[in-house]
Amino acid sequence: MPIKTTRDRSNELTEHVVSGLIIDDEMFACQKEFYEGGPTRLQLWDMTAADLAKITTDGLRRFVGRAAMLGEVRRGGRTAVIVRSGEQYGLARMAEVFGEFESLPFAYAVFRSRDEALAWLLAESKSQPAGAKDGA
Repeated sequence: MPIKTTRDRSNELTEHVVSGLIIDDEMFACQKEFYEGGPTRLQLWDMTAADLAKITTDGLRRFVGRAAMLGEVRRGGRTAVIVRSGEQYGLARMAEVFGEFESLPFAYAVFRSRDEALAWLLAESKSQPAGAKDGA
């Protein structure tokens, strides 16, 4: 699987680094493992080395829908996505729109740099309302 996942329990952060060609089923498998393995409040998806040519709009919509449902255990948490290309940015923004329709219980934001994403994730977020989109 082209997704490498690491967990930093001290910061309540799970990081998924995606590399190479990725398909919908691999994203769903990673999501399932994340929620079954004890999800963290913070989640980082590094898509900068990912080839998203096989990700479908329907698959992305279903992925976000499942994230909204399963994500109740992360209410008030944050998910950051790091992208490099225009294609990656477009899909990440599409996921954000799907998340608005689904009323994600956690904040979601797209970034172009790892430093910005980590700063946003690790910033004090207790005053952050669920579903906020700052940094997007």
